[in-house]
Amino acid sequence: MHVGICPVRISFAGGGTDLPEYYKNYGGCVLGTTINKFTYVIIHPRTDKTFQSFSPDFQKHTKPVTLNKIEIEDGTEISSAIIKYLNYKNGLDAILCSDVPAGSGLGASSSLAVNLINTLNCINNKKLNSTEIAETAFKIERNILNWPMGKQDEYLTATGGLQFFEFKQNKVISKKINISKKTKLELEKNLLLFFVGNTRKSSSILKKQIKKTQDKNQKTLNALHSVKHLAESLYDSLNNSDITKFGELLDAGWTAKKNFSNNVSNFKIDSIYDYALKNGVIGGKITGAGGGGHLILYCNVNKQKSLIEKLGKKGLTHIPFSFYNKKPKVINLANFIE
Repeated sequence: MHVGICPVRISFAGGGTDLPEYYKNYGGCVLGTTINKFTYVIIHPRTDKTFQSFSPDFQKHTKPVTLNKIEIEDGTEISSAIIKYLNYKNGLDAILCSDVPAGSGLGASSSLAVNLINTLNCINNKKLNSTEIAETAFKIERNILNWPMGKQDEYLTATGGLQFFEFKQNKVISKKINISKKTKLELEKNLLLFFVGNTRKSSSILKKQIKKTQDKNQKTLNALHSVKHLAESLYDSLNNSDITKFGELLDAGWTAKKNFSNNVSNFKIDSIYDYALKNGVIGGKITGAGGGGHLILYCNVNKQKSLIEKLGKKGLTHIPFSFYNKKPKVINLANFIE
C-alpha cells in the first residue's frame, strides 16, 4: 500500500493570468506558496485487475470495474480520469481525501491530481520531474475533465514552497525569490488565514472570466494586466525584503481582481474585508477564483489576537498554517511493516 501526500497552496497575486486564454497572448505570472495543509492519496493494489475509487470528501464510491469500463463520474472524476489517461492496468483501490473542503480556494483538486499522478508513477518506478507532473495534471483537468482553469495550482503544488512562475506561450519559468529565512518567517507570521464559511464552484466564475478574456472585454483585460503587474511588484518586494509593501500590494491586487467578473466577490465578503481593514489589516484577498472559501490577510502580529476574536464573532474560522517548502512525497507502507 502506498500513501501520497501533497500540499495545497495559497496564491498571493497573478491568478487569472495563468489561464491559456490570457498568457498565450500577453504572458502571465503568479506568486504563491504551498502550506502545511495536504491532500492524501491511498493506493491499495488489487489482484483482480479492477479499479475502485473512494472520495470521503464527496461521499462517493465507484464499484470495481476493469480499466476499459471506468466511467468518469462526479466526485471520483479525478481518480477515474487519471487512471484511464495513465493506462494503469494493474488494478487498485484508490482513496482520495483532503485537509480542506472542496471549493475552498486552496487548490485542493489540482493537489489531488498532482498527488495521484505522482503516486502512480512512483509505484511504476517512473521518475517524472515537477514540470512533467504539473503539465500532465493540467492536461487531464483542462482537456479531459474540461475544467476551466489555469496552470498555477498544478505548478505550485508539484514544486512546493514559495514560488514565482512566469507563464509563456510554450513554457513556464520559475524565478528564484531571494528572501532570507528571517524575512520569510516574518512574512509567514504576519499572514492569517480564515475560512469564510461557504465554499463555491469556481468553474462558473472562471467560465465567465474566460469568455470575457476571449471577447477581449476591456475591463477584464485591464484587471488581468493589473494583477500581473502587481504579482511582479510582489516579487520585487520580497526580493527587497519589504514585506509591509507586500501587504499593501495584496490589497491593490484584490481591488483589481474584483473587476474580473461580478462573481469574484459579494456583499458578505466585501463587508468582512472592509471590517478587517478597520481592525489592523493592511491587505488581503479571497484565495482562488473568488466567491467564497478562504480569506488571506496581512496583519502585524501585535494586532492579530484582537482581529481573530473580532472575525470569529463575524462567523469566520481562523485556520493556523505555516509555509511548506517540500514537494509531494509517497510513502510505501510495506517499508514500515516488520
